Amino acid sequence: MTTFFSDAHDFSVKELNVINVAPPAGDPLNDLASRIAAGALHDSDERCDAPKCHPETRVAVQGEIYSWIVHGDPDPRQKMVKIKWVTGPAGTGKTAIMGSVADTCKQDGVLAVTFFFSASASPDRRRKSAFIPTLAYQLAEYLPALKNLVAQAIRDKPLLFKKNL
Repeated sequence: MTTFFSDAHDFSVKELNVINVAPPAGDPLNDLASRIAAGALHDSDERCDAPKCHPETRVAVQGEIYSWIVHGDPDPRQKMVKIKWVTGPAGTGKTAIMGSVADTCKQDGVLAVTFFFSASASPDRRRKSAFIPTLAYQLAEYLPALKNLVAQAIRDKPLLFKKNL
């Protein structure tokens, strides 16, 4: 511990007021957590009434997506790619399908990360700046071996969250 009075002698301190002490460096994962879009998580309280597929509907589509998640893409060049970006017109069932698939994946222990964008929900779910922190936070939770690596990346590059997506 550093002291202000090293090698000092022949004096006494009766009252000491310390002003403007910098707070201790925080946990980088807490900083990361403050930047996520919690409402975009598949099981967030914001999505508690999110649409799900009715039983026995869209079974083929859900099965195809689940198979892709578990077994991968048949194209050998895509073996390491494990992100599914679902787009389409409003009201076509994207959220219902992917919410149901996410529930199945969680139940089976294969769900790593999710991000449900929404134009009508909380602002965080529309911000691209929340996308990467949300994925990184979930990965660090899902794969504990990544926690220290993610924390170290944040410590090494304090301006990381100010960079372009």
